[in-house]
Amino acid sequence: MWFGLLLLAYLIALVYALRLSQIAEVGPASEQSYRFADSNIGSVLGVLTFSATLFSTFTLLGLPDFFRNHGVGAWIFLGVTDMAMAFLALWFGLKVREKISIQEFESVSEMLAKTYHADWVRFIYWAGIFVFLLPYVAIQIKGVSSFLSVAFPVDIPNWCWSLFILLAILIYSHLGGLKAIIYNDAIQGIILLTITLLIAAICLDQMGGWTSMFEQIEERNPKLLSIPGPTGLLNTQFLLASFLTIVLMPISQPQLFARFTVMRDERSMIEMLLGMSVFVFLIITPTIAIGMYGAINYPDLSAGEFWVNTLVNDQPEIIGALAVVGLLAAAMSTADSQLFALESEVSPTIQTHSFRKLPILIFAIMAFGLAVLSSSELVLLATVSFAGTSLLAPMILLAVLSKDGEHPPLLIPVICGVSLLIYLVSLLSGFVPQVIFGYRLELLLLSLNAIIVGFFYFLREQSKVA
Repeated sequence: MWFGLLLLAYLIALVYALRLSQIAEVGPASEQSYRFADSNIGSVLGVLTFSATLFSTFTLLGLPDFFRNHGVGAWIFLGVTDMAMAFLALWFGLKVREKISIQEFESVSEMLAKTYHADWVRFIYWAGIFVFLLPYVAIQIKGVSSFLSVAFPVDIPNWCWSLFILLAILIYSHLGGLKAIIYNDAIQGIILLTITLLIAAICLDQMGGWTSMFEQIEERNPKLLSIPGPTGLLNTQFLLASFLTIVLMPISQPQLFARFTVMRDERSMIEMLLGMSVFVFLIITPTIAIGMYGAINYPDLSAGEFWVNTLVNDQPEIIGALAVVGLLAAAMSTADSQLFALESEVSPTIQTHSFRKLPILIFAIMAFGLAVLSSSELVLLATVSFAGTSLLAPMILLAVLSKDGEHPPLLIPVICGVSLLIYLVSLLSGFVPQVIFGYRLELLLLSLNAIIVGFFYFLREQSKVA
């Protein structure tokens, strides 16, 4: 009953958001409204849309399971990393606003093609986001479908849940445009934060508080309270590589980059990022309690069984129902942002209107296949996505920092493209090892790209001074 009522309320909110966005599209500037939400988003909506796009199903599913298996050391890492990301996003967002005040913004790929004076540069960017956003979209679908297939006693295969979620995402993002997606983000952000805090409070109460929780963990598995954790995953290289790839997300991931361009003004953008940094701690800290509750009560269960027991079975009925609705909302919000960002990057360059949706349909089918075949290690799948797209960051950063009329060297996109190919080959086959001379491949590639871009940028600045 509670699930039905809450789901109905959520669907009514979605339909209302869709109606609001379609009202905004009426008029000669409908395309501008559809793709850029009239570039008139205020700070409150900005905080919710940026945070909801950043924190998705893996916040309530992946992070607690990650803490349950690898320990609370990851929380310190995530706290530091997300604060560093907020500072970089603030600096980079100001540079983006400065760039688009001079050069009209159409898409990141268009900006790259114009800045590097080469149309083929856009294909490197498309390839990077197309391939490496697949795991991130897939984990939204995978996480919720795995949860639903266990939570509901109905004999519905996992792939059916995945297909249902994907179709809902495609239909909503197609009908509403960016403004509808931003409204959905706002709804999802509020639901996700509320349900995470409520479930964490209940879990803490059942464990006897923070002090009792840590005492019980120390008795059962003390390695959960230290780095590198029980499995040794949280070693120096993993943490450093993850730090760099997460910090660079606002630069490398188009759905986050787009949020800088649609804000009403510079002040709203600054307030958005300051609010997001507060949202980070409010949403991540409670997941420690949920994860440690699982480590104490369900250390040996599969991820799906842990999620259902902790988020539904052990909660009051209304909280469990809200958790299910919140996870559906989280999957919808993050995945539709990414699909829409991809469409905004690729579709405008396709001349034949009837083929404009084809790349997104292909991407959606591939994401569906990956969601069905992938494991339940959502956080690890997310790090693959972050690492892949981060290899594009040096090329994008140099383009944003370039003044009007400057010509960055074409060697930069070539190097970024080659590094993307090497990393992809390492993931798909053993031809390229994932560890070279004792160092993780993504860390080596990202460091090399950053050094080369930094060298060219330094030379350019020195020549200006001279």
